[in-house]
Formats: sequence, C-alpha cells, structure tokens
Amino acid sequence: MKTNRQIFSSFLGAQAGEEARRLFTSASLRTCLDAVPGADLADLDFTNETILAGLPGVAFERLRPVREGFSRLTQALQADEAGARALRAKAALESAPLLIGTQYLIHGLCGSWNNEARYAMAALRIHAADVGVGQPAASRIQRYQELLRQHGLADAGEDLLRAGADPRISDGAFNFASTLVLLGYFPESLMAQVLGANLYLRHCGLLPSFEFITHDEPSAGQFLDLRRDPAGGTDDLAALAETAVREFLVHAGDSGHEGVRQGYLWARWQTEAMSEALLHVLERWLDPREAARHLISRRRLDACQYHEKTRLNKVPMKPLLEVDDALAFLDHLAASTYVRAGQPESSPLLTSLISPRGKMFRIFSRDDIAILHRWIAGLPYADAPLQAAACQMWKDDGRLVGAIREDIEAPVLAASLSPRQAYPRLLRVELTPAEEHYSGHYVTRWLARAARGVADGRCPLPEQWAPGVLRQWLQGQHVASNQALEQDEELPSREDVVADILSLAPLTMIDGAWLAGFAHPAVASTAYGSRLFETLFDELGNGIEAQNHPIIYRHLLKAIQGELPATADPGYANAACFNDDDFELPVFWLSIRRYSQTYCPEILGLNLAMELSGVGGGYRRTHKALVAYGYPTMFVDLHNSIDNISTGHTAWAAASLDAYLSVFPRSDRDAMWARVRTGFVALNPPREQTMLDKFRKKVRALL
Repeated sequence: MKTNRQIFSSFLGAQAGEEARRLFTSASLRTCLDAVPGADLADLDFTNETILAGLPGVAFERLRPVREGFSRLTQALQADEAGARALRAKAALESAPLLIGTQYLIHGLCGSWNNEARYAMAALRIHAADVGVGQPAASRIQRYQELLRQHGLADAGEDLLRAGADPRISDGAFNFASTLVLLGYFPESLMAQVLGANLYLRHCGLLPSFEFITHDEPSAGQFLDLRRDPAGGTDDLAALAETAVREFLVHAGDSGHEGVRQGYLWARWQTEAMSEALLHVLERWLDPREAARHLISRRRLDACQYHEKTRLNKVPMKPLLEVDDALAFLDHLAASTYVRAGQPESSPLLTSLISPRGKMFRIFSRDDIAILHRWIAGLPYADAPLQAAACQMWKDDGRLVGAIREDIEAPVLAASLSPRQAYPRLLRVELTPAEEHYSGHYVTRWLARAARGVADGRCPLPEQWAPGVLRQWLQGQHVASNQALEQDEELPSREDVVADILSLAPLTMIDGAWLAGFAHPAVASTAYGSRLFETLFDELGNGIEAQNHPIIYRHLLKAIQGELPATADPGYANAACFNDDDFELPVFWLSIRRYSQTYCPEILGLNLAMELSGVGGGYRRTHKALVAYGYPTMFVDLHNSIDNISTGHTAWAAASLDAYLSVFPRSDRDAMWARVRTGFVALNPPREQTMLDKFRKKVRALL
C-alpha cells in the first residue's frame, strides 16, 4: 500500500481489524497524531463540564473563515443553477471519505472487556445512532449514498464503501479519513485519542462542507450533523461524547488526559485543513473547464483504443489523447463539429452520438454528461484557465504510508492455552498474533464438533429452509417448552441453583459477545445485520446502566457470592467459584465474534439457538427457583420478555436468517442452511472425541 486512498480502501471490511493491526502499531499511529502544529489546550481540564461546554463555540469560531468562504461560494452560484448542482455534487463526492471515516472511529469502543463501563456505554449510544439503531439501510453512510444518488452520482451511490476506487475523488480527501478508519481498530491502546477525536467531531456538528451540500436540502442536515441523531432522536451526541470522555478520565491518569487532548487537537487540525482544501478545489470548480479537463484526464487512455481514425477539426484524435494535456484536447473538441458553443442541446456530442443508436451510447455516465453539458454551455471562454488542474491540488500527505511497520511478524503457532487462561485475553480486541491464531483454531475445532452433532441427528432445526418455515418451527418449539413447564417439577436445591448461576457467569457477563462483529459499520445496518446489531445493543442495555445485562447479572452474582472482580480482571477468571469448563463456551463466543463474515451462517444459527434457549419454560422455571430462595429475578424476567418469539430477539434471529438466506440462489441455500444448522448445534455441541471414542466407533462400524 502506497497511498492513503489504498489504505482507506483496504480496511473498510468487517474483518479488517486483524490486518490493520498487523501493518500498523498504536505507537506508529500515535506518532502521526503528534504531527500537529500548535500547542494550545495544554492545561484544559477535559473532566470539567463547564469547560467542555465552551469548546463547541471555540470550534465554530475557528472554522468561521472557511465557513465564510463556502458562503461566498453559495452567493456566487445564486444565478447559476447548473453550476450550483455541479459544485454541490462535487462537494458531496469529495466529502464521502470523511463521512465514512467518522463512522468507523468509535465502533469498537464498547466491547466485552469494558461492557459495564459508563464511558463505553455512552460511546455505544453514539455509535448506535450513527448506524441506525437496528433499522436496515438507516445508517449515516447509507443515507449519504442516497444523497449522492440525488446529486446524479448514481455510480457513486451503488456502494459507498468502494469510494476509494472512485477516481473523481481527490487523493487528499483520504488523508484524514484513512487515519480515522485505522484508529477505529485500536480501541484499547488508543482509546484516549479516539475519544478525543470523536469529541471534536461531535462538537463541530454540521461541518462547513456538509453545510454547503445541504444548502437546498435542509432535511439532509439531520444526518450530516454529527451532533444529531440521524433518525431524528433527541439525544445530543456531543453531550454523550463529553460524558464518554469525562467517565473515561476518572481512572485514566495523566496519560489519558494527554491522549484525549492529542486526539482532539489532531481532529481539529485535520478538519480545518480538509475544509480549506475542499473549499479551494470548489472555488476552482466554478470554472466548468476544470470538471471537463478532469473527465478527459480520467478517460483519455481508454478512449485511445477506439479513436485511431477519428479527427477533431482535421487533427487526428488519438495523438491528442496520448498526451496528458486535457486543455489542448478540449480546445480541439470545442472547435470540432461535435460541439456547438453555448448550445449543449444542439451539440452532436450530447445528442446523436450518445443516443441509443449512436456510436458512443453509454460511453458517458449521467455525471459525465452533466459535466460536458456545463462546459459546452460556457463556451466560448474569455480567458485561459489556470494551468495547474484543480484535481491535482489536493494531494496525498504520505503520513500513513510512513507509519506502516517494517517488521511485519511472520505467522505464529497458536498459543497453548486452556479456555480459562484464554478467557481474559480474548475479551480484548487487540490480540497478539498467537492469540489471533488461537481463536481461529478454537472456532474450527468447536464447529467440527457441532458438525458431528448435526450428523448424529442432534439438530432440531428443519432439514431444509424455505420462506416462512422458521416462523412455524419457532411456534412449535415455544409451545413444547411451555408445556414441559406445566408438568409438576421438583424445585432444584439452593445449592444447585447457586451452582448454575455461577457456572453461567463467565458466559453471561459477556452477553451478546457472539454478535460483536455486527457492530462494525460495514454490516450493522444491512438487511440481515441490522437486527443482530440491535440485539447486541439490547444486551448491553442500549447504553443505559440500569438496563445493561452484565450489570444486572452482577447484581445476581453479588446476592449469591458477594463481590467479584471486573470481568477483564485476571482475578475474575481465576476465581475459585468457577470450574474450568465454565469457560469453554464463552471462549467460543469470544473467538467466533472475530469472524462475522467468514462464519456468518454459523453465527446466525448460534444466535437463533441462544435467543431461543430459555424462552418460555426455561426462564419461567428459573424464575420460580430464584423466587423460592429469595434471589433477584430481573435477569431472567427481562430475557423471557425481550427474547420472545413474536417481536423479540428470537423473532429477530429468525428474520435475520430469512433476510440472509433469501439473497442466495436455491442451489446455494442448502449449503448455507447446513452451516446455519451447525451454528445452532454449536451452542451445545457433543464433547470432543477421545482416541478411545474413535476406536469404539470404528469397532461398531465393523460389527
């Protein structure tokens, strides 16, 4: 990777984190953040609410000059409707990488290692608003795609995550955005910097470039204003960002304060530089020739292959295209019979040539046609254009390329750890290569056991999937579960109840962990991923402490066992009240969450099994036992309600499966469904076979 554009494009996928941390280190990225002119805010107390409340005003004032520049640009376009459309489309396209980068910055701040922390919950609420809180296609990124379509940039709106491949976007537009994306993959070692950068961006609210884009579309301001909930909710995301910073700094020490300041200053500097650079490009774009020369520069090499005999004003066309001189080519084109100065509607270039029967049908996109239309409408031009093309003004700054590590570690063998030893390590996001390999091997072995269980007839799911089948099957399972409860059952002993609660603690304190990969912006608002993210959001209490499931379960643990260390504390996994095998399934959850793309069908099956596991009879039975012995029942009561099969998590699990499988052709569905069934059994797979088990199986096969 040699450019910020390439770096940006390489790390947008839902499983890009491991590769990002292989090529970059937190130390090298911290060095990039250090390269900021100015040394103000050195004594600013980021824990002081009054001081924080004054920072948005300071940010606004610092951006006032560039905001005034955009206002002058708007005034210059008042009598030029075509020019206004062209410049706002250009601004929207150039701002796309930044919008994407802001959405990647905080997606990993709330994880299994800190899911009870107030700062993490505040960050989760911001991220949930950004990705649409479980509503498909409602994230800021997807709303921005629609904005690009409205500006006639249809091909850019196909998939905004491929923006890096769009040659119409300046190289410099990826300087800030590429680093924002990378920072999102270091939520532990660069937590302070990420919180600081996010705080500045939320303080800015509607950036000058976005304000310019939304001049005639005030409704778009709702999702482009980083301080507001894009869905129209009442949360002030800047206030939540301030809460996240203050709560984080309570225990962070001096290094935490310095990190927040570093992130805030860096984001401020980058935002101001990016806004100024974009303004300069747009000011040059007032001249229609700038867009036209950029179009010719991008397309000339392809055109060379088809115009050996074509002439422009008696001059061979191919030699003109072979030389990188778009202005000279435009002069010849303007003087040719294909163009009628000032009359785009009568110019053959935009009429007969590109008609369905013309030689250049579909050669130009709608955006290309709009550019050429505006250029022809402005002919003839009174003065010569500036020689330095606007498209070459905003350049790659080269900072990130210099931060790529030279000593990339070779693949290593998986660490030799018991599940109990692995648990506190795998709670984290930033693993060592050995730990990454361990998690991959653990998933492979676990799913092999689950597949064996499916082969042995241990999967109750239907043999084949079809639309509507799951809903009917769920009804049957729910009825059976509740009927089993109606039979008189002897209550388990107090000792058995306590043992069950303790054995489930390592699992329940990471509630939702198997879905953590669906918090990633690339999948959190997809048709199948949106409900999975909302399920995860619910498990973590929607960012509200009183609703947080791990916190609620900790209250239950306290009632039966007393205080236990924080889940990420090594003392938690080493607590004598736990058995070694209590960590086996939790480690599977912590491992498979890292592969939301590789094992998506298996995770969907696991999710259905998990959400269905206690609904009805199971949770009601546990409720009776807890009441009998005087223990809090909130955890099981909450899950019996929230996991219901009609509108709750179990229904969402089935709907996610239906949405995922429905896009596959029938020939592929059976294979996908087989993997889903394996994931379902993975909640409780058969034990791993010993050599003696394998020998007995072979003997039975011979008899």
